[in-house]
Amino acid sequence: MRTVAAASRRVWVAVATTLLLTGCVRLSDAPTPPAGSTLAAHPAGLFASTSRTLGAVVIDGQGYVLYRSDRDSRSPSRSRCTGSCLQRWLPAPAESDLRVVGINRRLVGTLARPDGQVQLTLDGWPLYGYAGDRAPGDATGQEVDGVWRVVRPDGSAASGTRGPQG
Repeated sequence: MRTVAAASRRVWVAVATTLLLTGCVRLSDAPTPPAGSTLAAHPAGLFASTSRTLGAVVIDGQGYVLYRSDRDSRSPSRSRCTGSCLQRWLPAPAESDLRVVGINRRLVGTLARPDGQVQLTLDGWPLYGYAGDRAPGDATGQEVDGVWRVVRPDGSAASGTRGPQG
């Protein structure tokens, strides 16, 4: 029974995220989870999605857009976001049960951060969430400081304007 409930939650999250990101519904129109279900605080997942303004993008299990920084390095994978940077840029945590959809699994990796956390990488680039994104699909971190960019499913940086992904 627990497996059925977990699968139901995953399907609900995938449907709601797709509807939000494709602009089919507004946040106020989004469906609510089935009665009795709960969503994990940070569901593990990397999903390829499409934005009307940025094209192909990567979202996490909650539908939030993920970013990469031009200050980081790809080879070897290295994060230069430390100290006060971590107040706005949230390293994407690596989890053992990571679900990957629409992204080449061989491009997904991890790196050990100086603080001991393990962070997800895509094609070597460390991945982050942005504290300024208030709702799934927001991309308000795009082009922040001229170095932060939404990540595409192949690990490259998206080009385009920041704002809601609608």
